[in-house]
Amino acid sequence: MRPTKEDLSNYWDMANEWIQMRGVPRVLLLGVTPELYGLPWPKGTDFLAVDSSQAMIDAVWPGPRKAARCANWLSLDLPKNSRDIILCDGGLHLLKYPQGQKKLIRALHRLLSADGICIFRLFVLPSKKESPGEIIHDLLSGKIDDPSALKLRLSMSLQNSAEEGIELGRVHRTLMRAVSSLEELAEKTGWPVESTLTINNYGDMRYKYYLPELEQAAAMFRIEPGGFQVHRLRTPSYKLGPCCPTIALRRC
Repeated sequence: MRPTKEDLSNYWDMANEWIQMRGVPRVLLLGVTPELYGLPWPKGTDFLAVDSSQAMIDAVWPGPRKAARCANWLSLDLPKNSRDIILCDGGLHLLKYPQGQKKLIRALHRLLSADGICIFRLFVLPSKKESPGEIIHDLLSGKIDDPSALKLRLSMSLQNSAEEGIELGRVHRTLMRAVSSLEELAEKTGWPVESTLTINNYGDMRYKYYLPELEQAAAMFRIEPGGFQVHRLRTPSYKLGPCCPTIALRRC
């Protein structure tokens, strides 16, 4: 679920378009995705990352300490119109649909400058819903590339609605009923044992993902609560690409 080289290229194309037209930006990163901090930002870029977990900041943030803040995205104490580019890699689905996601969109509209742009990589449902059985079949047939793709596909297949969301512990239980152990799964698939064992992080977790359809996500930005227009949309070429599009949204 980390951004690939293609995802990063999409991010940079969209961000650099703004930079070429308007100059050095004030950037807000929701989360502490190291790959986004590592893009070739021009000298003098005002870069701020915000994550709700200090442990996550301490573990992965590669930049200066003062450039990362532990805070809630929904209640950021930043001035109105103070950010030109806002980035987020796969974060929208971490908030309840639709209430939490709409609240974030309102907050972003307040923070973004008049000609600013938001760039999100979304995790959205496939056009045709899969069953858990289909995914387990693909898994045992060697048709799933890595544990991240497995977790995302299973999450999407088990969710009944975006409003209800999907409890991550249920994803873990569904998988463990189908395989004897994660170590054996790693051996059969050729996946690194360490990355395969990250599936155990889901365990009995009650935490939920709230995965919308692409049009549901776009409609929140455009119509309710609105305030944005879709500027660009890129669908990556990897297998799960249609479920992981990068979208650029201009402030209306």
